[in-house]
Amino acid sequence: MQYYSDEKNTRGAYLVFVILQVFLLLIVYGFVYTSLVAVKLSIAKYHLTSMAYLPVVFVMFAYPVVLYKTRKMFLQHKRLRAIGWMLGWASVAIVFLYAFLSQLVGV
Repeated sequence: MQYYSDEKNTRGAYLVFVILQVFLLLIVYGFVYTSLVAVKLSIAKYHLTSMAYLPVVFVMFAYPVVLYKTRKMFLQHKRLRAIGWMLGWASVAIVFLYAFLSQLVGV
């Protein structure tokens, strides 16, 4: 007969959370990569400076910091808040990148 174990449930929930974080990091970095390619093409076409890369690089380095903070939040037993923050900041980063690109090329 199996017994209920809070420790095993906590470790299992943490593992699922970390897998979700890796999945979201791959999604956000996919958008970062496409944004880097788009900025490279717009630099060549519109003769922009390399400062156009700055918002994309900011997202590339800021989102892992968000993931670190949400992991600390999750370990402090603020699980739902950590998931909300992680998903919210992923959507903010993606919308920010595409808003930046639309302003950059003047679509």
